[in-house]
Amino acid sequence: MPRLTDIWFRIRAALRPDVMERDLDEEFAFHKEMETTKLRSQGMSEDAAAREAERRLGGAVRPRQEVRDSWGIGVFRDALVDVRHALRQFKRRPAFSILGISTLGIGLAATIGLFGVIQSLLIRPLPIADDAHVRVFWNDYDWRGVEFDFLRERRRAFSEIAAYSAEAATLRSEVGSSVLLKGVTSHTFFNVLATPPLMGRTFLEGEDRPGAEPVAVISYEMWQRELGADPAVIARRITLDGRFVTVVGVMPRGFYFPTPDFKLWTPLNLDAASNNYQNNGWLVLIGRVAPGITEGQLDEEVAAMAASLGERFTYPAAWDKTKNARLQTARDYLVGDVRPALMLVFGAGVLLLLMACANVAALVLARTTDRAQEIALRMSLGAGRSRLVRQIVVESLVFSFLAAIVGVSVASLGFKVLLASMPLNNNLQSTVAMDWTSLAMAFALASVLGLLVAIAPVRALISGRLEGVSGARGATAGKGGANAAVHRGLVGVEAGVAVLLVAGALLFVRSVSSLLAVDLGFDPQGVAAMDVSLVGDDFTDAQRQQLFNAVQERVALLPGVTAAAWTNRLPIRDGGWQGPVSVIGNTELQGRTSPNALFRQVTPGYFEAMQIPVLKGRVLAATDRPGSQRVVLINRLFAERAWPGQDAIGRTLVLGVTGDTVIVVGVTDEVRSTAVTGSVPFVTYVADAQGRNDYKVLVVRSTGSLSALPEAVRRIAVDVDPRIALNRPTTMDLEVRTALSQPLQLRLFLTLFGSLALALGMVGIYSVASYSVARRRAELGVRMALGASPHQVRQQIVREAIVPVAIGTGVGLVVAVIAARGASKLLYGVSAADPLSLGLAAGALLLAGAAAAVVPARRAARVSPVDALGAE
Repeated sequence: MPRLTDIWFRIRAALRPDVMERDLDEEFAFHKEMETTKLRSQGMSEDAAAREAERRLGGAVRPRQEVRDSWGIGVFRDALVDVRHALRQFKRRPAFSILGISTLGIGLAATIGLFGVIQSLLIRPLPIADDAHVRVFWNDYDWRGVEFDFLRERRRAFSEIAAYSAEAATLRSEVGSSVLLKGVTSHTFFNVLATPPLMGRTFLEGEDRPGAEPVAVISYEMWQRELGADPAVIARRITLDGRFVTVVGVMPRGFYFPTPDFKLWTPLNLDAASNNYQNNGWLVLIGRVAPGITEGQLDEEVAAMAASLGERFTYPAAWDKTKNARLQTARDYLVGDVRPALMLVFGAGVLLLLMACANVAALVLARTTDRAQEIALRMSLGAGRSRLVRQIVVESLVFSFLAAIVGVSVASLGFKVLLASMPLNNNLQSTVAMDWTSLAMAFALASVLGLLVAIAPVRALISGRLEGVSGARGATAGKGGANAAVHRGLVGVEAGVAVLLVAGALLFVRSVSSLLAVDLGFDPQGVAAMDVSLVGDDFTDAQRQQLFNAVQERVALLPGVTAAAWTNRLPIRDGGWQGPVSVIGNTELQGRTSPNALFRQVTPGYFEAMQIPVLKGRVLAATDRPGSQRVVLINRLFAERAWPGQDAIGRTLVLGVTGDTVIVVGVTDEVRSTAVTGSVPFVTYVADAQGRNDYKVLVVRSTGSLSALPEAVRRIAVDVDPRIALNRPTTMDLEVRTALSQPLQLRLFLTLFGSLALALGMVGIYSVASYSVARRRAELGVRMALGASPHQVRQQIVREAIVPVAIGTGVGLVVAVIAARGASKLLYGVSAADPLSLGLAAGALLLAGAAAAVVPARRAARVSPVDALGAE
């Protein structure tokens, strides 16, 4: 209790000094009155007693100070005095203060915002229990149901294994139909993730087998938005894909797997008698590592699994799961693709902050040197070096804390803009937020930066190299004195960091230029697309085809539309739907060695809508319908591989996806079907009318505005049949840019950071050159009085400013080459040591340095020898 009382007393003394001083006044008045009364009783007069009482109490100042010291808050009180003094100093030099605080604040804002993204995606625990023990198997979206059951029966290092895949689901309600992304999973899915539901339950054993009642577990977001946060949602029946499904559980807020785009999960139908179970590779396998299993044991288990798969199944070379068997942690699987880009952007932000810190350090050192006479006066009045050092440190900390406030404000206001510009996919930005850790990080970083900024002036003060303090007027002789060497070193650091950022920006500018020059094989300009679904047992195949045809025909009549067609997968955006193709007549491409090819169902107008050239043969026609000979178009690369040196027209293929035997009737040019970069896959185009597909993508080429097309298509669909669901309106140009979003966004960030680095570098060089001219005014006047021409003075100032820039640029170029090699996987069509990018970066820095030094050099050349010596 006495300890708590003492702590409370100190807190009260620190927070309410006015109350404590008033109590102190009352206490001293009481003691003085008591002593005066005592002396009067001994026969002294009133005035004499009062004077004697004052003398015995030691005067008014010293005893009061002793009492204040006994409160134990002297350091805090002195710090407050230093803070007030710092604020007064900032007010006296507003231009210096605004420049420094805004410079450091912008650097902190970039770092804080990027740290919020890094912390959310790479540090904060995933919304699954003990995510480090959840592993994703190799060959994702390629496992069959029979392989899943085979491995699950033989698990030893895993407590449980689950399977899942992604599907689009049509949700019908009274207001219409909408398309949601859902996960179809084994009943063990939520057991592996080990996240309990917010309400209800997850899947039970047997619900992923034939004959089970259809059930669903929904996300918190779907419960809130689509189902109106119905408190009685458990056991509620919803219409999903044309059939009633019972909601059995709601997952907690923030839960997602594999991405936040998934709105619900339904059980798989693992029917051992079905072709889908035996032959369709479309699943992802995940497992929870059993307690006590080491990484070595896990590697042995994976190798044993791969070997047992090879003993049980026969794999084509393109689908051999016995090779390259490995596991990924859940975090690496979910965010692994964006990790290198995030770390690159964050590293660039930290470098920019380092530049800002160096800039501010140079400004603070110059400001401290300008206050040398004030510091010398304070020392002559008894202030020790430790007291002055503490004041400089406090000023630097106040400076950096004000910058932190600016940085946090800017980061908070611009965080959504930052997220929109980040290279994030799969709606990962919805999981990112700034929280108290970002705020704590901001002020912790500000404390470190404040101490770093104070190093140069504190070192100068302690070593006695601060002009006016050491008493040596020659302290700034020569090229500005010892402090000028520190200034030049800081400029060199800024130049090195700036050339690193500018070189990185130029590398990505050239990389993106190479990407944008890639021949896609189709023309994305003027093409809109939209997903359309007709799912449900209340449609017959004939009715479904009639409705799709009706929508296409009416869309084709819209003003400006030149072509409208259907496909099952959109180029660039959509992957999947692929399988082995057996080449009849080529024994090297049959059976185990059958090549893999994408399977695309399209209508006759598809090649016109996408502007895909058909090099040989014909396009699909209306005569390619059910009952007629099944036909296919293939891409040129496939034709050359299947029948080298021969004509592919009239040849025969067997499609592994459907088992159909098809005749090649045409050869198309190469199309970037799944990505802008990488190898071009084999592609097969079959007639849409000869297959069945509940989900299609409508592709429309128009000469008019694409922004109005989605609403027009929506009106047509509702008019044709309200059960038609539409989703994901887009344009091909947007999809191409989305596919290139990572390099485009990296180019944006690095260009922005490179531009800021150039600006900061110029400010730093200008401030150092200006400081040098101001401090050496007398020296320059003497030199001009002795015959130096203004031109010679200008040359000297520019040369002295450029030397540290050149040294820093050289070191920065070496570091840039090393750093670029680590980021080479993010570059396309340009080497990490691209001489043009590095040369332009170096030239830009040297030119910026020379430009920044010109104004101070011209000012130096106008120094009047008479005025300069007179001022001295």
